[in-house]
Amino acid sequence: MSVHQIIAVATLAAAMVLFITEAIPLWMTALSIPVVLAATGTLESADQALVGFGNPAVLALASIFVLGAGMKESGVATLMAQGLRRVGGKNETVLVLSIMIAVATLSAIMSNAATVAVFLPAVAVLARRADIPASRLMMPLSFAAIVGGTMTTIGTTPNLILAEDLRQRMGPDGGLRMTDFLAVGAPVTALCILFMAFIGRRWLPAHNDEDRLRRAQLPDELAQSYGLTANLHRMRLTGESTIVGQTLGEANLDGRWHLKLVGVRRPRGNRKRTLHPHVDLVFEQGDELYIEGRTEDAWGFSEDAWVQFGVADAGSMERLIEQGVTLAEVTLPPRSDALGKTFRSLKFRNQFNLSVMAIWRRDEILSKGLADTDLMLGDAFLVAGTGASIRELGRDPRFIVLSEGVQGEDVRRAPLAIGLLLLALLPPLLGWMPLALSALGSAILMRATRCVSRAGIRESMDFRILFLIAGTIPLGIALEQHGVAAGTASFILGVEPALGTGGVIAALFVIAAVLSTTSNNGAAAVILAPVAYEVALGSTLGFDKTFLAVAFGTSCAYVLPFAHQCNLMVMGAGGYRTRDFARVGIGMSLVMAAGTIVMLQIL
Repeated sequence: MSVHQIIAVATLAAAMVLFITEAIPLWMTALSIPVVLAATGTLESADQALVGFGNPAVLALASIFVLGAGMKESGVATLMAQGLRRVGGKNETVLVLSIMIAVATLSAIMSNAATVAVFLPAVAVLARRADIPASRLMMPLSFAAIVGGTMTTIGTTPNLILAEDLRQRMGPDGGLRMTDFLAVGAPVTALCILFMAFIGRRWLPAHNDEDRLRRAQLPDELAQSYGLTANLHRMRLTGESTIVGQTLGEANLDGRWHLKLVGVRRPRGNRKRTLHPHVDLVFEQGDELYIEGRTEDAWGFSEDAWVQFGVADAGSMERLIEQGVTLAEVTLPPRSDALGKTFRSLKFRNQFNLSVMAIWRRDEILSKGLADTDLMLGDAFLVAGTGASIRELGRDPRFIVLSEGVQGEDVRRAPLAIGLLLLALLPPLLGWMPLALSALGSAILMRATRCVSRAGIRESMDFRILFLIAGTIPLGIALEQHGVAAGTASFILGVEPALGTGGVIAALFVIAAVLSTTSNNGAAAVILAPVAYEVALGSTLGFDKTFLAVAFGTSCAYVLPFAHQCNLMVMGAGGYRTRDFARVGIGMSLVMAAGTIVMLQIL
């Protein structure tokens, strides 16, 4: 190997390690790639190091982010989710089919993660109404969003990147069209949905209360599933209690004693009224505090603050809920500004007047030091407060409330948003103009017609992904210029004499799936695009088939929860463990691989 070949391969290997470990942010790793390749002379010209920033795929992807935000803000996605909730019923097979069909359809025209964010509350409500554990429905939701994105050019980032790469190589008439993705993606999606509904769902976990996992969304059931009823204590403030006259914020129950205030019962004559926890609540003599936490911490609070220790009976939580204390489960969307921050730094209690009772992280419930715990994608947490406060939280784009009736959008612009989406898709479909140009025009009209707000655009614009694509494009160029792509293609073509074209397609699919799982699906598409091109040149397969094999392989992300952000989003809501995804995801991956290989050989 030449020096530049070694540098190109070493850069690829180093980038993959950094992508996996996230020792530095993904976008920083990606932006370092063109700097390294230019500084070492690995690229033929320094200008090639910056070509990714002017690539039409990056512009098209940014525009599609805006279009997806417009579809959500205008209520198109919400209308579909509400329609799904009206399906109802208690038949699990019917529910899985309904959920996956609706989610896959929307995912074909919206970001996969945005689709999951919209449908999460609806699926949680369906699980409650049908008395089915949420773990039986959340994974099908994620898998449907992933596979549904394969059906269109704009459904997922790799599809867009590969379509644009081939268009640049072959000219306007030689790229991948929307119909090419649909011809393979629709049958593969249908096959995967049928697999999950009739076979895969049998391997889904059915978590119960003994596993400490959530089975329903009713407040009293949430209290049980998070262990609140087992750790609820009743305390009474006397004239000697040191926190009398202090506000809840000043008392700092969580920080000093690791306790959470659920509610307060305050005497008023012969009656008592229930007060909801908020940061400015002032404690008074005679208040009955309903505190959640470990018994030893509650005793410590009683002794330190001179508070009478009482016993909360089995009906205490139910009575608090009847008096207006509401519990709700909340999770985070993938681009939430709350990720990596703590409740204290977010001033969560001050802003929403809600108490965070516990955090569900993978297979563990966290109940201590919650105010200073960094939030992660996949977390779900329980909050207590008024219904109005929870509805206010539901309107914040940083959070997703998994409860009924707390979110909604103005749907009057839904028809206009659909029309603008068609305006983005039809010109490239009819060969009138590139997708990047039509999508940009539609994105501008989305904002001009107020289908999307400025805040919605800021929230939707994932610069990490845009930088990731722009930074890895020069790596794909370097691998092609120095023969690494051709060498990889020759290795793949080596299976053709024994296994035929099906073996070549399978090899491309598997390599794409592995590279996508261990790095990022967009980066995998950029790196493997020149390989797919070289394979097509050396085989009887057309360019469309080799590129489609890579596209579908990069979307095969079912085995690990960390392989796709959709999986992480449902991990907390479904109470899944890593092995749950492996058990079901292997079967899903095999079905998708087999369906892709067969369809690419038939067409």
